[in-house]
Amino acid sequence: MHVMEIVSGAGINGAVMHCLLLTRELARRGHAVTLVCPPGAWIGRQLAGAPVAVVECDLSRWPPRQLRRMAAMARERQVDVLHTHMSRAHFFGVLLRRWSGRPSVATAHSRHVQLHWMFNDGVIAVSEATRRYHRTRNFVRRQRVEVIHTFVDPARFAAPPVAARATIRAALGIGAAAPLIGAIGAVIPQKGLVYLVEALAQVRASVPQARLVIVGDRSDRHAADVGRRAERLGVAPAIIWAGHRDDIAEILAAVDVFALASLEENLPQSVLEAMAAGVAVVATAVGGVPECVGAGETGWLVPPGDATALAEAIAHALRDPDLRRRFGAAGQRRVREHFTADTQVPRIEAALARTISRSTARRVPVPRRDPTSNP
Repeated sequence: MHVMEIVSGAGINGAVMHCLLLTRELARRGHAVTLVCPPGAWIGRQLAGAPVAVVECDLSRWPPRQLRRMAAMARERQVDVLHTHMSRAHFFGVLLRRWSGRPSVATAHSRHVQLHWMFNDGVIAVSEATRRYHRTRNFVRRQRVEVIHTFVDPARFAAPPVAARATIRAALGIGAAAPLIGAIGAVIPQKGLVYLVEALAQVRASVPQARLVIVGDRSDRHAADVGRRAERLGVAPAIIWAGHRDDIAEILAAVDVFALASLEENLPQSVLEAMAAGVAVVATAVGGVPECVGAGETGWLVPPGDATALAEAIAHALRDPDLRRRFGAAGQRRVREHFTADTQVPRIEAALARTISRSTARRVPVPRRDPTSNP
């Protein structure tokens, strides 16, 4: 089949990374893939040299020049299905569905009230929590939505260079033996970093050498709020703001425990990456997190907004290296068994193929039987 993947993120986040991995895998499996992304987008650069047609489009809906252009391209290239990622792409995809006559499938990486969801031919929810939200809030029909978890490439995280831990720690100014907590993701309020900073203050009461590395862009005003909270609690010197990094596998090799303090999530890519790297996870039990982190098996789950519970779990993890290793190994097994391209992409292929089949059946007229003919 020919899939037109449409993504509206210009930078990198979990939805963009999922789209990148899926696009590469669909092409590897023999499908024709056209990727539509904003001009200069990170994902477009990553696909340079890949057997994928990358088309830049600002996804504007009015005036409808871009809709006309993409609709003509979809017809000319004989695209079978549109597959969208992120809010702007979802709205554009629903409109393009009408302009091009191609069915649309939207992968729900987030939860917002947006009534255009109900007009898709299919919806893929990345977690059961996400599916429930879109059924009840956006009125997506039960038969049009299914849960297919996102995935990671375990090979990317399982075997970083032996020296990676020491190299990254030296670059960050952290000693080889210092207990290190890692947090990776967008520096935005829903990630709960203020609670993680509060937890760090409590952790250092029992593990005085503990440090926290935060990987993510800190240009946002929220990062300044987090920094001020750290100053008031006296833990600012124990926090390393690493900014945006492309060497996530190496960063994960350098940390002792991964912490996710989010107040809201769907299925966080960062948690799957930490598990694939064999790092024990302490995370809040929100959204789809319990669908990937097994409490007491691959990590710890705590209530959102509870800095004390978060601190207790992190301190427990830092004080018990044997348990961390067991949880890390169990997390790697869980990812290999449930969250890889081999397990998830065939399900996505099947969902796209079913949507194409239903759309084709609706377009093909059923011959009317002549009532005078013999049965």
